[in-house]
Parts: sequence; structure tokens; C-alpha cells
Amino acid sequence: MKHKYLFKNFLKDKYIASVIPSSKFAVKTVCNKIDFNGKRVIVEYGPGTGVFTKILLQRMSAHSKLILIERNQDMISILRKIKDPRVFIFNDTAENVVDILHKCGEEKADYVISGIPFSMIKKDEKNEILGNTKKVLSNDGKFLVYQFTLSVLMSLRKYFNKISYDFVLLNIPPLFIFIAVK
Repeated sequence: MKHKYLFKNFLKDKYIASVIPSSKFAVKTVCNKIDFNGKRVIVEYGPGTGVFTKILLQRMSAHSKLILIERNQDMISILRKIKDPRVFIFNDTAENVVDILHKCGEEKADYVISGIPFSMIKKDEKNEILGNTKKVLSNDGKFLVYQFTLSVLMSLRKYFNKISYDFVLLNIPPLFIFIAVK
């Protein structure tokens, strides 16, 4: 059922990067970059069907918050089935992350995770997302970005001084996982 939604929306929504969800190997690689000890504020851009969301919730502490920002209404209807008091779901765009955090009673996020297909969106929109992401990250916060190409690296360098990346071959298609530290 979720794959049907993903495929249908992939055909009509440029913000959906793939017809299939990320592999468990990709999810594990991203989640292993997160320190789940203590109270954390984690933001997820474009959670889609919730593949990362489920694992994040399993690992997060009881006092942490997971803020999901999804622009696609079909995906929102899937995410709304998650019944967890740590989850805050917004049918909105990543550009509005500052206001969304305030609505959740937060100023800063420890981690922002994104699968937004940056290579397919307008430069102005990309820059606004990256600038606002840097703005909301705590001093040692991390922006974890998973992409099919290296093309976002140049844009990340404009906003973040320390960037590294991993490569996950066991995903269709394979993924680059960027770790940008504020």
C-alpha cells in the first residue's frame, strides 16, 4: 500500500526522490550518525512513508521530539497514523523550519535529516532551506542529507564548514550520506 502511494506521487511530485523507500542499510547508516542519549530535537524533511521515522522513534528517548515536515498530502495521511506523543507532523515545506520549531516550543534542533532531492529544486529554494537549516541547528548540530548524487556538496559548502560523507551501495539506487556540522 505504501509503495503504491510512493510510486503514484513520484510521478507527479518533483520533491519525491525515489519510487521505493530507502533501504534498511541506508536508514541504519544515517541513524548511526545520531547520538540518541538524552533529550534530542530531531527534524526530518520529507519523511514520506516514515521509513526513517520508525527507526528514529525506536531509538529516541522518551523526552525527545521528532518534528516531521512533509509537503505531500498523501504522505501526510500515512504519517498521521503514527500515534506517538514525541511526534509533531507538519504539512509544510522545509523553508519554514524556523517557524515550525517555534510552534513546537523549540529554538534549535540537534539533528536535521533530509532526503529532499536538492538537485531537482530551484536554487533560491535550496538556498533558503540550507540557510534556515543552519539557523535552527544547535552549535554542535548535524545536518544529515541522503542523496543519489554528489551535486548537493557545493551548496552544502556555502553554509557548513565541516562536511563529510559516506556511500551506501546497498540501496536502490546507491546513496551518498552527507554529514554537515554547524
